[in-house]
Amino acid sequence: MANSPYVVYTKLSPNHSGQRTHAVDRITPHCVVGQCTAEGLGDWFAKSSTQASSNYGIDRDGRVGMYVEEKNRSWCSSSNANDQRAITIECASDTTEPYAMNGKVYARLIELCVDICSRYGKKKLIWIADKNTALAYTPAADEMLLTVHRWFANKSCPGNWLYSRMGELAERVTYNLGGSAATTPATDTGDNEKTIWNSLKARGLSDFAVAGIMGNLYAESALRPNNLQNTYEKSLCMTDDEYTAAVDNGSYGNFVKDSAGYGLAQWTFWSRKQGLLDYAKSVGKSIGDLGMQLDYLWSEIQGYAAVMSVCQTATSVKEVSDVVLTEFEKPADQSDAVKTKRASYGQKYYDKYASAPAQPETPAEETGKTLYRVQVGAYSKKSNAENMLTKLKVAGFDGIIVEVEQQTAPTTPATGTPYLVRVNTDVLNVRSAPSTSSAIATTVRRNEVYTIVEESGGWGRLKSGAGWICLDYTVKV
Repeated sequence: MANSPYVVYTKLSPNHSGQRTHAVDRITPHCVVGQCTAEGLGDWFAKSSTQASSNYGIDRDGRVGMYVEEKNRSWCSSSNANDQRAITIECASDTTEPYAMNGKVYARLIELCVDICSRYGKKKLIWIADKNTALAYTPAADEMLLTVHRWFANKSCPGNWLYSRMGELAERVTYNLGGSAATTPATDTGDNEKTIWNSLKARGLSDFAVAGIMGNLYAESALRPNNLQNTYEKSLCMTDDEYTAAVDNGSYGNFVKDSAGYGLAQWTFWSRKQGLLDYAKSVGKSIGDLGMQLDYLWSEIQGYAAVMSVCQTATSVKEVSDVVLTEFEKPADQSDAVKTKRASYGQKYYDKYASAPAQPETPAEETGKTLYRVQVGAYSKKSNAENMLTKLKVAGFDGIIVEVEQQTAPTTPATGTPYLVRVNTDVLNVRSAPSTSSAIATTVRRNEVYTIVEESGGWGRLKSGAGWICLDYTVKV
């Protein structure tokens, strides 16, 4: 096996397992969690005590280092099976979630992946977001598969910044290889709403944010990526499929300037439609391709600071729905009635797909036909209380909403009394003991709900046994 010509620095690590036992058919990019140099990363991997290595590393300036030759299996992904068949690449990144990488690093990653695929005779780089589907997939002779570290260990790696771009990475590499558009086998090809939910969740958004965005997309297009604005179907005498095909084959050349709403977000303004068209061409996809539109939507919406700010802090679907309506979609009618309607669409997706808070375990001998009223906590916003009540009724419980006086300080449950908390910071470390000096066992994220079974000095022990979290960064639910 040859090595990459992009290598400018070599320092071979002792941390590897010798020659591979499987042919190379995967690439696994990682985040370093540091703006490292090629030399610094080499020094780290050169230590036997590190007990880790990668085939390649891309430093903060886009320089490529080699630490384990491609013929050998590196120690990089917490999986012998994966590392036996994957070229592993560590990429310089920020030190906090989403572990963003600069333009030089990302551009070099694309080039390095193209080089690797070319040398192994591959014409396509494949990304499958569902772990089980991906790991069960056998790449064809001309295909290389992308995998990620988080599938094999309780880690964020490669970070949400790169994870949200894995589909784009696969498409850009495939395009540069001269192959057909990267195909992504999926388990939900006929279920747009689940595909959209999973895609937006994979980009690090909360359940509230995903639902709020989806409610607006449903109002605009019924979640159909080839949806042409109805009035233009009549004036142009084309169906959705005919219009999409005509734009794709070039027989209709006025897509950008015709003022017709199109796609998931009903893109209408000429500059936004130009951006959509340019992106579709750059990745070799149909203008009506769902995955392409989701990637473009994500890239575009990040430029709307007000929308992203609310997405990161929202405690209800309606908060996100309203800001997407008024700042991103901007239809002529932004009345309260429209806001309520779109939020109701989003709430349906939230109720269907959001992770339900953990419920107290009920011994089998206590189950029966009797209904029990369950108190699940107090809420500062009535809309949040109503949302929870709706979820409880769906689950078969009864309940009422009552007003209570606010307390000057929250009461502290007795040690050992279980209660629920919601994480209210982007990423929170779970430590092995109730102290910031203790080892980090894993991380939890904003809006996730956990059961606390013990307190110690402002720390709470998780029921799962994963460890302790600082309660200053949570709210009781």
